[in-house]
Amino acid sequence: MRALVTGATGCVGSNLCELLASKGHRVRALVRTGSDAAFLKSLGVELLEGDIMDEGSLRAAVDGMDVIFHCAAVVSDWTSLEEMRKVNVRGLERLLHACRLSPPRRFVYVSSLVVLGMGRQENLDERAPYVFTGDNYNTTKIEAEKMLRSFASKTGFPATIVRAPYVYGPRDRQMFPRILTYLRSGKYAYIGGGGNPFTLVYAKNLADGLLRVAESPQAEGQIYTITDGAAVTRRELIERIADGMGLPRPTKNIPYPMAVGLCAILEISAKVFKLRSAPPLNRFRMKFMHTYLTFDISKARRELGYGPAISFEQGLRESLQWFKQNC
Repeated sequence: MRALVTGATGCVGSNLCELLASKGHRVRALVRTGSDAAFLKSLGVELLEGDIMDEGSLRAAVDGMDVIFHCAAVVSDWTSLEEMRKVNVRGLERLLHACRLSPPRRFVYVSSLVVLGMGRQENLDERAPYVFTGDNYNTTKIEAEKMLRSFASKTGFPATIVRAPYVYGPRDRQMFPRILTYLRSGKYAYIGGGGNPFTLVYAKNLADGLLRVAESPQAEGQIYTITDGAAVTRRELIERIADGMGLPRPTKNIPYPMAVGLCAILEISAKVFKLRSAPPLNRFRMKFMHTYLTFDISKARRELGYGPAISFEQGLRESLQWFKQNC
């Protein structure tokens, strides 16, 4: 297989490149000038400098590829809608346009379960409807999914959407770094006791699911949810991270009603004063810290033969070992 991976220097993309290379596939990565691509170089990945917004580099990147894995995205709780839409929506649009001249056998789009909204989500599957929340990331991922589904329906383009929850693993730049910052400063506080469960996905499990999608004939035109399967509570996650990194377990707790009020005040204040950095608590972080979030992966098990090969316990150990060595 000749595979292109966008967003290859990120957590998802780099772990996917590692898996593809280990299976003997020829891997090309679209990387921005100045990106740290040392890990990709060590894998023997072909590096093509370019940008998701540059159609010229996109045409060169897709040329001759059997499968395209589109992992590139802006993931943020405080980036403007215009900046996020530029990459997450228009970047995808440019990539699809480039594919018209050199169509792949399969186009795998990495989306997010954020498209299902901010409310309680208990064992939801691929049939759950979109829920717009007003959050910029939610908005752009829904727009991107709808555009891709429409394009595929009209042209017969062989696209598949894979939705993931919060991703952790080596080279994670989002979840674990933020948690570790708060744990090290002693500022981490649970919301509502930290007892609500949520389902995560280890980046290596997600990479396995993405490869299965690329190799499955029946995956074309489908949507799949890929997670670690079993859920974990916020308190369990945070305590295991603290123990694994030799840090004190947090003891602070904010009652949920108080957190809701505090979140509203902080968000309004940040917008009024046009702060460039996100407030310590906002709706995006409230969701991560409290909302009930579990998902059904029966479809991926049934149609792809997917089953999380790496348990949460093992994935967490490997992740923390990487952070000990690199951060």
